[in-house]
Amino acid sequence: MNTKKLIGMACWLLAFLLPARYSLVESEQASNLGGLVWFLAFLFLMFLGFWLVESSAAKRADHGH
Repeated sequence: MNTKKLIGMACWLLAFLLPARYSLVESEQASNLGGLVWFLAFLFLMFLGFWLVESSAAKRADHGH
C-alpha cells in the first residue's frame, strides 16, 4: 500500500471515531453549532479519505472508448 491510501484510510477511521452524539442526538437546540461543526468535519474526512484512496489506485493503460 502506498502513503495516500494509508492516509485516506486513516481519515475514514478518524471520521467514524468523531463523536456523533453532538450532531445526531442533541438536536433539540435550534442553534446546534457544535453538531454542525462535527457533521461537517465528518463529511470532509469522508470525502478526503475517498479522494486519497481513489487517487492512489493504479492508473489503467486503456483509453476507455
